[in-house]
Amino acid sequence: MIPADFYMVSSEGYMMASPHRCEAIRRIKGEDRDDYLLAAIDPPLNGQVFGLGGRNIDQVVIATRHQSESLFPIERWPVYVHVARLLVPYEGQDIIRNDEVESIAWAELYATEDAARAKSE
Repeated sequence: MIPADFYMVSSEGYMMASPHRCEAIRRIKGEDRDDYLLAAIDPPLNGQVFGLGGRNIDQVVIATRHQSESLFPIERWPVYVHVARLLVPYEGQDIIRNDEVESIAWAELYATEDAARAKSE
């Protein structure tokens, strides 16, 4: 089990109807934005849905959906985010290209598991 910096849940479904613990790994840049957050998630997402066979998704790239929000630092909860999966292994690169990520969900971030769980009920 990873330590939780925050909790992610999606009211839209996307296999995230129940809260996922998230640990912030690092800020990374993209071609269009400089405010992506690489995060570890637990439980991982089922990789079979994305054609990954038995390999699950335990890291995601998160970006705010609204320009007025920030992940660095998070000042107001919940935060509405885009969630993407990496299509290439993360090996410490500072920049990820658009063709190296795939958007997989819209979700919300909450400071506590109780708040995320209340949203998911």
